[in-house]
Amino acid sequence: MKKIIGSFLSGIYYAALVVSQASYRWLPFRIRKVPAKVISIGNLTWGGTGKTPLVVKLARDMAYYGKKVAVLVRGYGKDEVAELKKNLPNIPVIVGKNRARSARQAIRRHGAEVLILDDGFQHIRLHRDLDIVNINSVLPFGNGKLIPQGILREPVAHLRRAHLFVLTKSNIGSKNVHWIRQKLLEVKPHAPIFEAVHKPMRFLDALKGRTVTLGEMKGRRVATLSGIGDPYSFEKTVENLGNEIVLAARFDDHHAYTRRELGDFFDRCRKAGVREIVTTEKDFFRIDPLIKNEKRPNREGLSILVLQIEFQVHDEEDFLRRCLNP
Repeated sequence: MKKIIGSFLSGIYYAALVVSQASYRWLPFRIRKVPAKVISIGNLTWGGTGKTPLVVKLARDMAYYGKKVAVLVRGYGKDEVAELKKNLPNIPVIVGKNRARSARQAIRRHGAEVLILDDGFQHIRLHRDLDIVNINSVLPFGNGKLIPQGILREPVAHLRRAHLFVLTKSNIGSKNVHWIRQKLLEVKPHAPIFEAVHKPMRFLDALKGRTVTLGEMKGRRVATLSGIGDPYSFEKTVENLGNEIVLAARFDDHHAYTRRELGDFFDRCRKAGVREIVTTEKDFFRIDPLIKNEKRPNREGLSILVLQIEFQVHDEEDFLRRCLNP
């Protein structure tokens, strides 16, 4: 019965998707064009492809080359917005459901020349000059089915709308890279395909405000805490740094942590003899308000270490050239 219901719901989702996208093809005047270059960074699946790190990287690179940049974000996850604003302190991050309105605001108030549309592949209403789609090399298309049966937000064939692909976490999912390339080229022949990695840079001891090098943590017994789309890749990265994961707590993407959940997890860590908890930057934005100046959850004797990564694209010069001159 559950399978039948899932199939029915996926069918309804697909029908709504087809009607929505067809309306823009039949009524092209609904697509808004603005006097700025629009670069969309999106994906085909539900979470876990590294959109936010790529948005940060591209915004910084554009600013470095003298472009006036603004980032437009829908704002589904407050953690993503907080992460963007923290990492892009000198670049406007505009939150709003109506991306066309946000685009006009960025141009009017900030003189933006380049607009980076975060999670924009499904947002057809705003014309874009370059459509970049991230593909998670570890779990590229899930079981090949649409949500809620699978993780696809659109059928794979819809990737023909994209201009450029980035295979993220290509080091962890290296065994999949070749066939992903083949699949993409079947859908979009001659499409530029780049590989990228989430390179660990350092840990931040969040409670003490100090940096911990990767070497200092090597060989430690740790616990991991994550509420992200691809917890496997995060945990694999921690292990590849030479750490032994004793406990791994996984929650849904954008999970709203509670004090009780954190307190229970902290208790489990102490019972297991673990003193260091590793989490992601995105998770820490949701955890931080719950642990500041609070008796509960009891964090006594524990360190919370935020793994800081840098998004690196192979053949970066060619990638940036295509972004600067789509």
